[in-house]
Amino acid sequence: DATMTDIKEVKALPAVTEDCGTLFYGDCLNILQRRGLDGKRHIKDESIDLIYLDPPFNSNRIYNVIFQEPTGQGAASQIKGFNDTWTWNDDIAEEYETLKTMGGKVADALMGLEKILGTAPGYSGNMFAYLVMMASRLVEMRRVLKPTGSIYLHCNQTAGHYIKIVMDAVFGVENFGNDIIWSYTKVGGTQKKFMKSHDIIFRYTKTNHFVFNMDAVREPYSESLIKSLKHDDKGSYYTRGLGTDNSMNRIEKTYIHPNGRIPGDVWEISWTIGKERLGYPTQKPETLLERIINASSNEGDVVLDPFCGCGTTIAVAQRLNRKW
Repeated sequence: DATMTDIKEVKALPAVTEDCGTLFYGDCLNILQRRGLDGKRHIKDESIDLIYLDPPFNSNRIYNVIFQEPTGQGAASQIKGFNDTWTWNDDIAEEYETLKTMGGKVADALMGLEKILGTAPGYSGNMFAYLVMMASRLVEMRRVLKPTGSIYLHCNQTAGHYIKIVMDAVFGVENFGNDIIWSYTKVGGTQKKFMKSHDIIFRYTKTNHFVFNMDAVREPYSESLIKSLKHDDKGSYYTRGLGTDNSMNRIEKTYIHPNGRIPGDVWEISWTIGKERLGYPTQKPETLLERIINASSNEGDVVLDPFCGCGTTIAVAQRLNRKW
């Protein structure tokens, strides 16, 4: 399996082309906006087939990351992963002014959110700073996304309802696809609220002509459903229902797809466990990324993860023969 425990060896893994991927180190906004000495952008317009991002959630946490070795032992060095706290500062103010100068729905949405949240120190001001930070980067992500491309933004309840407003402005309300609930089991909680047991993933497309491989992500039918169905002499399962001509004396067979059902928008996928776990505090399970990448890209397509973390997206993309 492709893992990110040793980034230096990623390009040497089998079953992918030599130019399978590029890893940039730095702020994704700078990378997305940057041009080389020849004037060409590092990431060209409309060059990306699929974007998945799991950005910081403005959860007011500081993550100190201890990466584990493949043996499961802790690495000798410890690094500070990121400070998931956003405050209004000169950099954010400059990004905001740039977005306002651009005009359009993104500027309108942010100016409306500013009236609600403000920029003063504290929870509301920090939230608005976070939204400006995300808006700047989402604008660039839309630029690099192909017309047939999709973007999946992973967030939680802290900022998700605000982020959707920003995404509506950047990608268009008409290009909203799904509000996916990733449901998982957790132990614990507090006495003052219900236990948090899900994240949110917003799926948008750039246009109404996009890649969606429904057969690649079908799930097996439940045993109870299979037991309730009938099957013909060829072994194909079907349900029985009244005919469509309002006649009460004609019966039709409705066959189910042999490869299973299309998943709904509630995905019950367990947290990362076992050998897959690298010790990164916000690591997501490979099964989650497999479904997203299989559904919205094809072999040889290019996948972008602007907030790479411990590299789960890269590992899965490479194993599924995508470039990244």
